[in-house]
Amino acid sequence: MTDRAAHLAAFERLADLLRTSAAANARALQVHRGSPAGDAIDRQLEHTLDRLALLYGRGTYENLDTTEIFEAAIQLELSLAHDVEPLAAGAAAAHRERATALVAAARRGVRLHLNSPVAVPEALRAVYVAPLSPDLERSLHELHEPYLLWRGGAVVIVRESALAAMREPGTEVAVLFLDPDELLDLDGRGDRPALEAELERRLAAARAAPDGVGDSRERHLVRLLLRYGTVLRNLRGRLAADHPAAHAALLPILAGQRAQLEAALVAAPPTRAALEDPLAVSIALERELQALLTRWANEVDDAAGLRDRFRAVAEAGTRLPDLERFRP
Repeated sequence: MTDRAAHLAAFERLADLLRTSAAANARALQVHRGSPAGDAIDRQLEHTLDRLALLYGRGTYENLDTTEIFEAAIQLELSLAHDVEPLAAGAAAAHRERATALVAAARRGVRLHLNSPVAVPEALRAVYVAPLSPDLERSLHELHEPYLLWRGGAVVIVRESALAAMREPGTEVAVLFLDPDELLDLDGRGDRPALEAELERRLAAARAAPDGVGDSRERHLVRLLLRYGTVLRNLRGRLAADHPAAHAALLPILAGQRAQLEAALVAAPPTRAALEDPLAVSIALERELQALLTRWANEVDDAAGLRDRFRAVAEAGTRLPDLERFRP
């Protein structure tokens, strides 16, 4: 019998393999585009992104109504408009245009009524604050906000708009995570030494950075685009059967997101594996992914309620033989 922690670790590994594979596929496509190998890699990247959408869609987006998925997509587009601006001045306009296009696509559906206007999400950041003032600690208790006592201060999740007021004389405020979910995921693994090592690394980076941010904005953009693609792909599946006009309007939006994601994956700081031949890395990652699925999609015990997600990805199949024809 396998315990819940092992199931969760396998799920995290599968998600990480799919994200890492997408990056390797994009780099390989950059090298081989326009050739038969490039066509195979392009299909592999699309299949990888579809499987990532299946992994998170099963049990999540399938339980939302179509309007809720549209609104989630619009909110992510608006979040991208906010977070892309520090990387490329003026780039936010394209995201606002896509948000408008999503609203127009929803209006082409049958009895799809969006909230008007769709609420603009306020960016949350995970920051290190030291020292932790009694007033801040009291407010965190009152609001039931998660925080972590560390190095004479605390790592807290706050609205970005509140950061300026927190930067009082004698108070250090360093942004460690542009996406607080990363902090929560690390904390949820129960490995305190690994968590503290990552906090130390990010704090050192924040102290050295002119903007006081210890996270990579390029990497954060990739995470947002992957999340956004997952929403759009689940929306595409929902619209295909019941809302053909809205489905047709969504396809160019998804194509634009895929092109931006591909460029962001190539531009993001490379991992050590990315410095190797990207096609060989893509093949190695797909082999590991298939081995993991063989193990967990057939697990009798379902201690974490994740078996259906493993099976959804496994049932999507693999394009490994197609890739291996071009193995260097």
